Amino acid sequence: MSTPAHGPIVQNAFIVADIDAGIEHWVRVMEVGPFFKFPPIVFSEADYRGRAEAPQFEAAIAYSGDLMIELIKPNGPSIFQEFLDEGRTGVHHLAVLTDDMKLAQASVEKRGGRRVQGGRLVDGSSVAYYEMPDTDPSILEIAFLMPQARGLFAAIKAAGAAWNGRARTVNF
Repeated sequence: MSTPAHGPIVQNAFIVADIDAGIEHWVRVMEVGPFFKFPPIVFSEADYRGRAEAPQFEAAIAYSGDLMIELIKPNGPSIFQEFLDEGRTGVHHLAVLTDDMKLAQASVEKRGGRRVQGGRLVDGSSVAYYEMPDTDPSILEIAFLMPQARGLFAAIKAAGAAWNGRARTVNF
C-alpha cells in the first residue's frame, strides 16, 4: 500500500454572514468552544479562480474533539464570498493536512479536483482549495502548515478539551 498524499479530514468549515453570531450559535447550540478569532490573515501570494487575488475574510476556529470547526465571514472576492452571494451559509469545505503540498495537489487533481483558490501565507504555510466532482460540499482544502502553525492549532485543540462552556471567544 502506498503512502497517502494527505491525511484524513480534520476540519469542517462553515460560511457565516456574521462571525460573532456564528460563534454564539456554535457555543450555545452546538456546545463547541472556545473560538479563537484570527487577526486578518496575510498572504504573500494568492490566487482566486486563476487570478492573482488574496481573499479577504474573518475566521474563527474551535475544536470538537479531534475535529476543527472553522467559521468564515467573507469580506470580498473569494470562493467564500461566492457561496454567501448565492444565499448559502453552512458547510462550505472540508480540509486535510499534508506534509507534501505538491504531492497532495497532484493526487487531488488526479482524482478530478480543480483548483479554485489558494496561496502561501507569510509564515510559509500554504493552502489550496479544490472543487471536487460529484460531492457536496464540493470543496476540499489542502493545507501545509509550518511547525508554528501546527503548534497553534494544537494549543487551540487543548483549549477546547479543557473548555468549561463559558468562554465564547479568545482573541490573538
